[in-house]
Amino acid sequence: MIDLDVLVVGGGAQGLWLLNDLTKRHYRAILLERRELGSGQTCHSHGLIHRGHYYDDVDMMIILNAAAQFWEAFVDEKGVSKLNPSRALAGFGAGTAVQRHTYFWSTAGLRFERCENPPSALQGGKVKHLFETDEFSLDASEIIEALVHDVDHAVYKLDDHGGDLEFVSEGASIRHVIAHLSGEEVTLRPKFVVFAAGVGNYGLLAKLGADKNVMRGETPVQAQRKNHMMVLRGPELPSITAVFPIRGGLDGVFLCPRRDPDSGEPVWLVSDHNSTPFPMSPSERSAVDPHPSEEWVQRMLVSLRSTAPELLTDRSAQGLEVAVYTGLTSERNFGVGSHMTDLYIDPLGFENLLAIWPTKLTMTPFASNVALRFIRPKVPEPAGEWPTVEREIKLPGPQTACEMWRRAKVNGPHECKTDWTPYPEFMNRWHVNLG
Repeated sequence: MIDLDVLVVGGGAQGLWLLNDLTKRHYRAILLERRELGSGQTCHSHGLIHRGHYYDDVDMMIILNAAAQFWEAFVDEKGVSKLNPSRALAGFGAGTAVQRHTYFWSTAGLRFERCENPPSALQGGKVKHLFETDEFSLDASEIIEALVHDVDHAVYKLDDHGGDLEFVSEGASIRHVIAHLSGEEVTLRPKFVVFAAGVGNYGLLAKLGADKNVMRGETPVQAQRKNHMMVLRGPELPSITAVFPIRGGLDGVFLCPRRDPDSGEPVWLVSDHNSTPFPMSPSERSAVDPHPSEEWVQRMLVSLRSTAPELLTDRSAQGLEVAVYTGLTSERNFGVGSHMTDLYIDPLGFENLLAIWPTKLTMTPFASNVALRFIRPKVPEPAGEWPTVEREIKLPGPQTACEMWRRAKVNGPHECKTDWTPYPEFMNRWHVNLG
């Protein structure tokens, strides 16, 4: 029996950020992960740290801008590289009431200046009002490596074939958790448990009988949404981080840069704000096709042509390759709306359990802070340092996942990635005619 203050389940950015915060406060905490660290929602993302320039909700701007301050401190402390070499961009199409948006930005305390020299890739497109901002993009794998650096002694990999976690509860409290680590059955006795496993939260809650909302007609407490990302690789791509809201003929585009480690060529990760429901069972089975949607691919290419027409000319497209991947984002299910809830933390009626659903990487520090506010009344901060002792579980920790765009072709039950394809062939395969 191993006594713990806090057990965290889920080794993405959220679980690891919380583990760092707990460890800094001397809590005796460990984290369990079944796969590679960051292999789910974290490494599916484009790593954009929002300030709120994409939105027209002042409250959301204020929250995102405040959360980004934590990320600025993280970048400075850990030496993580911002991927945009110059300031990020936010652009609107013609006819947009730009003064309305800049008023919102000023009210929320966002920094911005008009961009006097637009990148050539955007010239001739529908972007007519362009501003420089302080948003930035990070490599999700580098985020994970930085987060695990100081807490690797407290991160453990669950056995692939040793059975799932078992929870022993008494009333509204979790008393024991049984895990299989390196072929051994280990019993943990945590004072508090936090689920930060993204899509995996659903199956964990099912083990506790907490996967249904009895107050809403037995609806699932968790919903999943399928997201797409288009990846472009070619020598003509400039290094740009940009957001283009749905204004003035634009359909909404997020654009973040990378560099291919093998070819050295620039890479763009391009997505929009759209996601579609992906209902599935706690065992992660679904009748919905995880493969990329032809409709989305066609719409994204039209949006990209509207935003950066110079990119897709016959001359510029020489050597350009394209791939598409999908991944899931999970959220607390309220049965309404077509977009994600940005952050939700729920004890689900338990005395010593929290489930965390952040749908924006930017919100991770805030979610950790709120979780600590739940935990402290139940488990006061220990007075003093951990004793220097050998850890009870001597195992190698899980490996860190690479970002989804860098992986080989993936064909899983709820995530897929296509092969790199030359641009003309890609257009034919997806039946796209941009005229």
